[in-house]
Amino acid sequence: MSKLAQVFLIGALIRFIIPSSIPSITTILSSTVELSTPINSFKSLLESFYYLNHDINLYDGGVNHNPPLLVSILSIIYNLPYSNILFNALYTVIDLFIAYRLILINRWYNNYQTRKLGEKKTGFNDDLIASFYLFNPLIVLANLSHSTTIFSWLFTIESIYQIISGNSPRGMIALSISSYLSYYPLYLLPSILSLSHILSKERNLSKSLVFGGCIFLMSLTLLLMVSVVITSSFQFIDHCYFTILCLKKITPNVGLWWYLFTEMFEFFTPFYLGMFNLYSFIFIIPITLRLFEFKQTPKLGDSFLAIILSYIWISFTKTYPTIGDLGLALSLIPIISSTVLKYCKMMYITGITLIISLLLSPIFYYCWIVLGNGNSNFFYSINLIWGAVQVMIMMDLVWGKLIMDYSIENNIKSNEIGKLNLAQI
Repeated sequence: MSKLAQVFLIGALIRFIIPSSIPSITTILSSTVELSTPINSFKSLLESFYYLNHDINLYDGGVNHNPPLLVSILSIIYNLPYSNILFNALYTVIDLFIAYRLILINRWYNNYQTRKLGEKKTGFNDDLIASFYLFNPLIVLANLSHSTTIFSWLFTIESIYQIISGNSPRGMIALSISSYLSYYPLYLLPSILSLSHILSKERNLSKSLVFGGCIFLMSLTLLLMVSVVITSSFQFIDHCYFTILCLKKITPNVGLWWYLFTEMFEFFTPFYLGMFNLYSFIFIIPITLRLFEFKQTPKLGDSFLAIILSYIWISFTKTYPTIGDLGLALSLIPIISSTVLKYCKMMYITGITLIISLLLSPIFYYCWIVLGNGNSNFFYSINLIWGAVQVMIMMDLVWGKLIMDYSIENNIKSNEIGKLNLAQI
């Protein structure tokens, strides 16, 4: 058995055997604030199944925040015998499929960079790329908690794969499904459109953007219209999307929103909601433009890196984040090992900070909620550290890209760039 087959087999057994032999682990993890929010909770999904089976409006009571199509499709599995086992199998297959797509994306990226830079680029082997995803603790915990975010990850990765395969329409359709499921993948549209344009035969940027944007909008509109037909109302839009935009459920999570809006005067809330939502999206544009592969300087751009940076930024600024969001970004970063990653300087410091924040987060939450000898500042302080980790990762990747661009512009070989003392100005 090859190493890759062993990785897939062990990854599958972890995801299937553990929740099947210890069913309570899913219940425990789905109640953990680091892994579960009101938007992606498996408990709320089970509640929506009960509503559906008893002909109750899916969005009565304000418990369910999952889109109607997702609830309707997954309810088929829920109504079958041994539904718990079937859900374990479903989540296992999805993670294996994502890992396989990451392998194909890694192969493409190294081949693409080799052609573009005129220098052989060899990244990690297939088994290592799969291991970075399947054995990532953040991903494993998210899978065992049966977070519904994993369905959005599936279509986000599928969108990238379809784009690099030369099928832009399918990529836009996959991205629209991902946006329908959890809203925030919508913010990846600029960077994914830029990658689509670079890889397409269409040299007219405006036509390429309009074509991809129209397919995305039409697909998303169709999904929303079908949802309206299923529910016979527009109520799901408020519960699935405006709850995210307006932070209608202020519950503790690993994000930065909940504490600020808990302490804020109600009079200022509408203004800061608008500013925070604008802040979540506005930085996507300069990231995409800076890394766009222009005809004049194609070697200095990297649209795939723009997607990774955009995703980390979304994870940092979104309303209801989980540790699994950063886990997916950490699984994408090894793909750029042959280019940007080898120039990064803060990986050790960032890794240690990440581990410390992961260890202290449940402890501080326990001190606040269970023991009562702390307050919300305990938990929020570690959230700030968690946010700082994501900012450090972005800064390191950007700095690595700047060093790489400097070496290309000045014809410096890769083995000599480490001897230079470069500083940011």
